[in-house]
Order: sequence, then structure tokens, then C-alpha cells
Amino acid sequence: MRSRFCAVLLLAAAAAFAGPRFGGRLGWYQGEQPRMGDDASNLAFGGQFVFPIMGMVDLEFSAGYTSQEDDITLENYLMNYLEEEEGIDFGGDVDSLMGYVEDEWGWSPSTDTLTQTYTNKFHDLDLGATLKVNLPLGGMPFKPYIGGGGGAHFIVSEADALIQLVNAQAGNSVDIDPYDHVHPGVHGVVGATFQPPMSPISVFAEYKLARALGDEAGSGGINSFAAGVNLGF
Repeated sequence: MRSRFCAVLLLAAAAAFAGPRFGGRLGWYQGEQPRMGDDASNLAFGGQFVFPIMGMVDLEFSAGYTSQEDDITLENYLMNYLEEEEGIDFGGDVDSLMGYVEDEWGWSPSTDTLTQTYTNKFHDLDLGATLKVNLPLGGMPFKPYIGGGGGAHFIVSEADALIQLVNAQAGNSVDIDPYDHVHPGVHGVVGATFQPPMSPISVFAEYKLARALGDEAGSGGINSFAAGVNLGF
């Protein structure tokens, strides 16, 4: 009984001594753009606040951001939109696409209009909360951890600006739904932290597998690899 009481006191003391930590991270985001389905892999950066709950459990609130820029055509945008929203697959046939928009929308775009190149930028702001369980290795300053949580992905695809172009040329007779930008998400993480004894600075590296939920959130999971620094005991 006495040994259990001492163990509880030690855990309480550790939790009281360990205060909140904060820091930043830099890594690699690997995923697909919604709507267009193009590769959105690029550098990502963010920050985090970590609050110890118990000796082995931390609650982390984090934010991460990435963006990717590429060139698209109105032809590609409309084919992806109509396949996603209407289930119509033109198989890359421009003549079939032109026939559809003329019959359904009363719009006769020129070939030059459909094939003109536009710059599209994709953004993903990821806000999340993660419960992390530390797996101590004796008295070593190196601690692996696993965890999971949820949050929201604020996803913006500037390709939807082409909706205005279509409406303007078609005399505002086309009703195209813009991309839904906010999606709940779930994720899991695995990583490791290194904090030298009595040092207020710790470094970490982790892998995160996330999934933005919803039919318009893109396909597949979002893989990210990050390394960062936290300040605090």
C-alpha cells in the first residue's frame, strides 16, 4: 500500500513539475488536391502547444499549413467537376464536353477558352487536437510516443474561381456549386521526443496519417512527416 501511495505521489509531482510546452515544426505534406485530384505534396510548417495531463500522457493542440501551385485549364476543371458532381465521365473527349455544356447550359465556349491555362493554388490549414501517450525507456531522455485525435481541415482550391468565368460567359445561366472548404478530420501519429536532462528545449520527429472526411475532401489519406522543437520542461 505504501509503495502505491509513493508511486501516486511521484506521478503527481511529475505532472506538477512538467508545465506546458510550445514550439514549431517543419515537414513534408503528401496528399491530393480535391476537385482536380492533382498531387499537392509540398513543404508544410506549423506550431503546437503541449499540455501534460499525466506523467505519460500529453494533450497537443497544433496548426499546420501547406500550399501548392500548378497550372490547369478550364477543360480539365469542368471534366473533373462534372465527373465528381454529376457522375459524367467524358474520357478526355473535348467534343463531348462542348456538346454537354451547349445542350445543358446553353453555352458554346470556344476551343481557346477551354484550353487556356490558368494558375491554380491549393491551400490546407489543419487544426487539430492530439492525445499522445509517451513510452518511456527507463531513465533515457529519448521517448517514443503514439497517439491520435481529430480536428478540421480548411481546404481551399482556387480553381473554383473559374466558376465566375463560366457564369460570366454563359450569361449567369450555370449553377456550379463551389468546393466545400471545411472538413472534419481524424489522424494518428507516431514519433519520438528527445529532451536532455534539465534542458528546457526538446526536439521531436513524427509521422502523421490524417484523413479529411466528406465526399469532396479528396481521395486517400494525407501523409506528413515533421520535425520540430518545443520549449518548456
